Parts: sequence; structure tokens; C-alpha cells
Amino acid sequence: MCNPRRVRVRATRELAHAWEQEIRRRVTRTGETHGEARIREPLGDTVGLPALTALPAVLARTQGWEQGEDGLFRHVLHGGSIVYDPATRELEISARVAATVTASGEAATVVQAEVNDTVEAEGVGTYYDDNWGGLTEEDATQEAHQDLERALAAARQDRLDEERRLAEERESGALDEQAGARADRAYSAAAEARAGELRAAAEELLLAVGVEGRNLLHRALAEAYRDALLAYARLRGAERLNVSETDGVLEIEFDLRL
Repeated sequence: MCNPRRVRVRATRELAHAWEQEIRRRVTRTGETHGEARIREPLGDTVGLPALTALPAVLARTQGWEQGEDGLFRHVLHGGSIVYDPATRELEISARVAATVTASGEAATVVQAEVNDTVEAEGVGTYYDDNWGGLTEEDATQEAHQDLERALAAARQDRLDEERRLAEERESGALDEQAGARADRAYSAAAEARAGELRAAAEELLLAVGVEGRNLLHRALAEAYRDALLAYARLRGAERLNVSETDGVLEIEFDLRL
């Protein structure tokens, strides 16, 4: 096998091509919307003042209750929360249901594009002086021309692809804006419709949250009543104080001298 020899052929070709292409953009908006339901209950109508006076101290030491900078006591529940306001002596029970909302918007346009250019390429073929492998100079020349045609076709396609990309870039900004605006409108409509459904669900959930929340408050009120009674007994000089709890029933016994 002798040294390889190469046949190189070069050519240029005029490229004139016009076409129409559709450019389409799709924008998706995703967010969370929610529905809420709440009820406020004044405790001053049903709970005595001494117990309400003692209640903040009980809530402050009870796990799960947190007092914020606004002075309100909050307890987070599954699906909602309860809030007690010592200033107004009101209990607020709220339920909240959330859901993810997704909406999309599309925009499209048809653009006309045209390319008038010249592409250049080279083809290469290989043979050996001793015709090793059965390859002659004629074979190499034929191979070079075939390689040239492939290279010209690839160059032509690259040029067309580049022009298509540029056409998309020229229109993409306006299309993205249109699609985004449509997505925003669709999302607002979907979120509003979903919020109505979620508010109805929150109304139903409020019953369960209310039961759990009132039970928590009643346990705290029981301690507040105990603290108020003990404070009263000590203030009056009570003797033989005895406090016990059986099956959730609190018993306080003491003797007072009249």
C-alpha cells in the first residue's frame, strides 16, 4: 500500500429560496389560590370575667399556642387555625383550602422569509497509486463529487436553518408578550373560578376545624377556671385546698371561714 492521495473538488452554488413558516409560542402560568371561611365568637357572653382574665396566662404556657407581637394568641390546626384576642375577648375560627391552578396562553403568526445567497463547499476522495483496495483515481474523483454534493446540501440546510432561526427571533418577543398576556387572563379566570369552589370547601371544613378548635379552647378555659378559683380561694384564706382531675373532670375542694 503506497501513500494515500486525495482528490479535492470545490464548488459554489447559488441559493435562492423563499418560504412561509408558522411561529408559535406557548406560555404557562402556575400559582396557588385558596378559599377561606371564618367565624368570630365573643366569649364574654358565656364565660365569666375571672376565667377570661386568667385565660391569657394559660394560653401562654400551653403548647401549640403562640402569642404574636399583636398580642393575639394563635393555634394552627389541620386545615385552619384559631385565634384568641385578649383585648376583645373574641375567638376567631378560620379554615383555609388551597389548590394549584395552571393556565396557558398561545400566540402564533406566519412569517415570510427569503434567502438569496451563495454557499461554498469542498469534497474529498482518496485513492492509492497502486490502486490498493480497488480504489482508483477515477473512484476517488467520483467519491469527491459525492462528498461535495453532501457538503453543499449540508451548507444549504445550515443557511436555511439560520434564516429560520433569525425569523423566529424577530417575532419571538411580540409573540411571547401576546402569549403571556393570554396566559395571565386565562390564569385569572381559572383562579377566580377555583377560588369560588375552594371557598365552598372551606365552609364545609370550618365545621371540623371549629370542633377541634373549641375543644382546645375549652381545655384552656378549664385551666383558667381552675386558676381563677384557686386565686379566689387563696385571696380568701382558704384552707385544705385539694385539686384533682378524673376523666377530664376537674375537682377543686377547699374550706372557707365565713
